[in-house]
Amino acid sequence: MEGAAPIPVLDEYDFRGVQIGTIANIFPSDTADRTFTLWFALDRRSAMTLQKETVRNVGKNLSLIIRGQVVGIHPIEKGISNGMLPFILSNNVTEESAVQLYQELSQSLVHIQAEFEEQKQ
Repeated sequence: MEGAAPIPVLDEYDFRGVQIGTIANIFPSDTADRTFTLWFALDRRSAMTLQKETVRNVGKNLSLIIRGQVVGIHPIEKGISNGMLPFILSNNVTEESAVQLYQELSQSLVHIQAEFEEQKQ
């Protein structure tokens, strides 16, 4: 959370899935100019945490941090109540890099969920 101590609001165990998307640049100099987004689906408990935190922090940004690097942001304009959290990737992320990141995250989430289920038993 922007402006707060570096304590995660959510961690890798909160995510249930990821999708990749794009948003159009409304002032493109190139018709292929696209900004990529990653949409994360959260479990029920985490969705409630996200709703509470986004309601309390309107006007701030959530950061997606991977390996210590900020790779995306979510400007909080209102509370998120649907359990879907989109992060906008940097404008200089190529399509190839965005797809590679998406694939790595998808694969990691499968392994993390399997590990989590194993620990519950």
